[in-house]
Amino acid sequence: MKMLMVIIMLAVMVGTLRAQEAHYAFAVHPYVTQGDLAASRFWTRGTIALVALDGAAKATDSYITRRNIDGGGEEYNPMARPFVQTIPVQLTATAALFGAEVATAYMLHRRHRDNVGRAVLIGGAVMNGLGAASSFRHRVADW
Repeated sequence: MKMLMVIIMLAVMVGTLRAQEAHYAFAVHPYVTQGDLAASRFWTRGTIALVALDGAAKATDSYITRRNIDGGGEEYNPMARPFVQTIPVQLTATAALFGAEVATAYMLHRRHRDNVGRAVLIGGAVMNGLGAASSFRHRVADW
């Protein structure tokens, strides 16, 4: 369920960004100056903290899920189930999702949508935190 929510959220954002790009493809905003672009930084302390929190939540969710599967358990999320059968596929899927979230937050920052970009990172951290809690609650008996 969480993977479906993330995919839907990213698809809506990409569609919105594409519509904005089409409108401003050959025009430059007159109110955006070189000073505005230089003053606006993506890697602030808050963004670094959100990226670290999102990464930690994904790592925790992946670890607990892997422990359950290796102990004879199963992945309860039907959308994530194909991506956790082997370790390389799980690592690749997690890294791709994490990279997509950070890239989406950066693209939104470039379009002066910083709050929406932060919401993407917070949403990823919350969804993986809930996934880790669910996996821990349904853990197999060997640990």
